[in-house]
Amino acid sequence: MPGKSFQSKLEPHFDFIIESRRKHQTWEAIVQELAAQGITTTKQAVHAFLKRRLKRRYPLGVAPVEATRPASNRPHAEIPPPDLPQLTEPQSDFEPDPLTSPPTGRTKPKSKWAVLKPNP
Repeated sequence: MPGKSFQSKLEPHFDFIIESRRKHQTWEAIVQELAAQGITTTKQAVHAFLKRRLKRRYPLGVAPVEATRPASNRPHAEIPPPDLPQLTEPQSDFEPDPLTSPPTGRTKPKSKWAVLKPNP
């Protein structure tokens, strides 16, 4: 494989582009600032470059040590969860709703209609 692999002309300006987006600058404003520095590009190209770069922040095998540490070594993983008070339902002055509350052990009322069985 002779030759050098492709590298975007926007690569040296990655920090500038991401900082501009954090300041809520439009793509058009970023392109105009890059044009002032001598870089000719389009807003679609800058957007595609940033999207592609953010998907894979570091070249393969060059990620910093902090980014590859396991989750158990992170300092915030050692903080125990706070003690929260147990939540209880507030006392109500009203009777329970018969349509939404579970049955309380009362038997089913007898039907007013009698079932007539034929005589054998």
